[in-house]
Amino acid sequence: MITRRSLLTLALIVSTFSVSQADEASVKALKGKWATDGNSGINAEWTFNGDKLEADINGNVYKADFKADAAAKPHPSMDLTITDSPDGNNRSGKAIYKLDGDKLVICVSLPGQDRPKDFSTIDEVQYKFELKKKN
Repeated sequence: MITRRSLLTLALIVSTFSVSQADEASVKALKGKWATDGNSGINAEWTFNGDKLEADINGNVYKADFKADAAAKPHPSMDLTITDSPDGNNRSGKAIYKLDGDKLVICVSLPGQDRPKDFSTIDEVQYKFELKKKN
């Protein structure tokens, strides 16, 4: 006999599996090198490989673990845990992103700040990167 509790447990398992599948698809879609065009005043190259990220921003290289949540609302989100940085301080950051073919827009908050709500740069709070897929 199926009980109400069994149905609730099954629903939780299915929803977790679905989010996990979406997150795996996001990680796969992000894989590779993404770079700015240099016209924004920021030279950045972000390389995603599995759940690892290396971001070179104006010659400063950051290495991080990341976790994508493709089902987050209102925007897919990313949690970053910096494992290596130019200043030696390992910290974490929160980001939102949108992926459209070969265009990736990421807005990341500085450590200690809330997750960005929109795709804009606010000095000392959050920064927006418009990246294109590199071949």
